[in-house]
Amino acid sequence: MKFNFFKASLSLVLCSSLMASCVSSKKYEDLQASKEALEREQAASKQKVDELSTSLKDREQKLAEMERAMNEQQKILDNLKNEVNSALQGFNQGDLSVSVKDGKVYVSMSDKLLFATGSTKVNTGGQKAINQLVDVLKKNQEVGVMVEGHTDDVSVAGGMKYMSDNWDLSVLRATEITRMMTQKGLSPDRVTPAGRSYYMPVDTGRTPEAKAKNRRTEIILTPDFSEVYKIIGLQS
Repeated sequence: MKFNFFKASLSLVLCSSLMASCVSSKKYEDLQASKEALEREQAASKQKVDELSTSLKDREQKLAEMERAMNEQQKILDNLKNEVNSALQGFNQGDLSVSVKDGKVYVSMSDKLLFATGSTKVNTGGQKAINQLVDVLKKNQEVGVMVEGHTDDVSVAGGMKYMSDNWDLSVLRATEITRMMTQKGLSPDRVTPAGRSYYMPVDTGRTPEAKAKNRRTEIILTPDFSEVYKIIGLQS
């Protein structure tokens, strides 16, 4: 009787130990699985951080290249503007201005400086200004040139040969200046004449002063930025 009780007790202890061992093993396996899952998540997070870090460095490099390109472009424009200003500094500021806009240098000359009223022939003062500008452009062979004629909205006087309206007047004036530039030595393939009539006014007022501002010729200089574009990979 005592032996049977002892045997039963021993069996119970052994079973309890085995169950405890099974539970401990299960906990260990669960913990191990959790640890491995956390390690995988950590590795994935590290990879993502590394990818973001690389992407950020690439963007910072691209921004630095773009900033450098913009600085180079502005430097080219400023240098050209300064050269033109220096060449034309002897003229009345009210008749001539030099400015930078939209990646181009604009040289604006009044019709008072260039032409007699209604005429397409450049006067002596205008010839001097054009010739001095051409001297600058011959030193800057990569610069493209657009010559734009502009008028006010006053109709052209009747009876003028080869001229029926302000389109004709603006085109003929632009062509005359283009011809002068090429005769002075500027390559014809660099210069393009254009007439705008009165459709691009700088002053929409109705006063004589406003109309005088609109009667102008704009010589638009476009530098070659191909080397600048190479910096940011826009040109091979």
